[in-house]
Amino acid sequence: MIAAALSRAVERTVPALPGALDGPLGELVGTVGWLVSPRSRAAVRANLEVVAPGRAHLARRVFVCQARHYVETFRILRLDPARLLEMVDLEGWAHLAQAHARGNGVILASAHLGPVVLCGQVLAARGLDVSVVVEAKTGDLGRVIDRARGAMGIKTIETRSPMGIARVLRRGGILGFLGDRAVSGVGERVTFFGRQTLLPSAHVALALRSGAALVPGFALREGRRLRAYAGPELELPRTGEREADLREGMRLWAAVLERWVARAPEQWSVFDRVFDG
Repeated sequence: MIAAALSRAVERTVPALPGALDGPLGELVGTVGWLVSPRSRAAVRANLEVVAPGRAHLARRVFVCQARHYVETFRILRLDPARLLEMVDLEGWAHLAQAHARGNGVILASAHLGPVVLCGQVLAARGLDVSVVVEAKTGDLGRVIDRARGAMGIKTIETRSPMGIARVLRRGGILGFLGDRAVSGVGERVTFFGRQTLLPSAHVALALRSGAALVPGFALREGRRLRAYAGPELELPRTGEREADLREGMRLWAAVLERWVARAPEQWSVFDRVFDG
């Protein structure tokens, strides 16, 4: 009951706050989260020691960045599409448009990196048919986030709905996956930052099975600007050897993901240990 009331208060209050408060609010909430979450703090530090050796001191920044991302996600609830398009610079539109024009659907593979929820909205704001695959939400806060995702027209599909996922690709839509956390423990072990690491593989497997284009897409905060990046499309092997094709596809994906995480490790909002040991 308390969580529900808090979520309603956040949903009503945050979108009405001046945008100038996003940074200070992110600093406050993120720092508090860092202080009261020893397990997550240790996991973030352990991940940073691998992806940014010697820079584990960035752990607090990871919490602060995530808090600010949440604030901006809630702001979508009252954000005009035209204003959103002004806020976010989109690079690589030609890669996405070319893949989309083939009509077989596009799998947009992303990560918990930067303001990904906010930046992903630019595709819906441009009139594209966009859905994202999400874990089932059980908490009130999670449901608020899903409502924010849908404010510009993005649809959410739960991982347990394979028919819904297939329908998006059959109609030539764009299907977003986050491919950096194997939440269910299912995936493919692949070299990532020099370590054999379990990463989710559903986005690669689905692209191979369906014939949809697999396009990497990422978001970053760069100074005062928000930037969304798309493509180039990953050229997946399709030899008919399913396991070999999947392994090679995952190798290609992990290489792209590694470059982007290394570019802004303090914006990689993963609060569980990704690497063994």
